[in-house]
Amino acid sequence: MDAPARQDAENVLAETFACPPAVATAITGKAHLRDYPAKAVIVACDSVFDAVHVMVAGNARMQAFGLDGRLVAVEDYGRGDLFGENGLFETERAAHDISAMVASRAAAIGNAAFLDLMANYNCVALAVSRRLVARLSKITRRMVEGATLSANGRIHAEILRQAQAGSAMTISPAPVLSQLALKVQSTRETVSRAISALEKRGIIRRDAQGLTVVAPHRLEELIF
Repeated sequence: MDAPARQDAENVLAETFACPPAVATAITGKAHLRDYPAKAVIVACDSVFDAVHVMVAGNARMQAFGLDGRLVAVEDYGRGDLFGENGLFETERAAHDISAMVASRAAAIGNAAFLDLMANYNCVALAVSRRLVARLSKITRRMVEGATLSANGRIHAEILRQAQAGSAMTISPAPVLSQLALKVQSTRETVSRAISALEKRGIIRRDAQGLTVVAPHRLEELIF
C-alpha cells in the first residue's frame, strides 16, 4: 500500500478511536490494509471472526435473506465503522456475508493485536465500548419498530431519522429507494409509494440537493 493510502488510513483510525497521532501510528502499524472491488466479500458467511475490520473508504453491508426470500440489510458500515469485534473474546463465526457495496478499503487488525491495543490504550477500549452500546441501541430500536410499526411507519421513521442526522433536515444525496427498502425490511415499490404520498402532502420535498423533510412534526405523527 502506498504512503498516501497508509496516511489516509492512519487519519481514519485516529478519528475512529479519538486518539493522538502517536497512538494512531501504532494502530496503523498493526493493521493490514486491503482494497475490495464492489460486491467483493470482505467476511464470508460461516468464517471465523479472526480480526477486527475498520472501514477506511467506501462502505460495506451485512445482508441476509428473510424467510420470504427477500434480501434484508442487517447492518451498514461506512468510513470509520468497525465490524468483526464479535470474535475478540470467544470464537464466533459470521452469520452472514459482509460485502463491499462500492470499491472500498478496510484495515484488518488481528484479534490478539487488537486486544493488546485495547489493554494499552484507553482510547481504543473506550471507542469500542461506545460503538457496541450504539449498535445495541440500534438493534433494539429496529426490533421494537419491526414489532410495533407498519411498513409505512418504518419508512417514515427511517426518513425522519436520516433527515435529523443531516443538515437542515435534508438527506443528501436523496436515499436510494432499494437501499431504503432493505433497511426497513420492505419492498422498493412500498417505499416509492410512501415517499410519493409524503411529497404530494407537502411533508417532504425532493430536488437536486436531496430529500428535505419540510414538516417534521407531521411526519412524526404518521409513524405510529
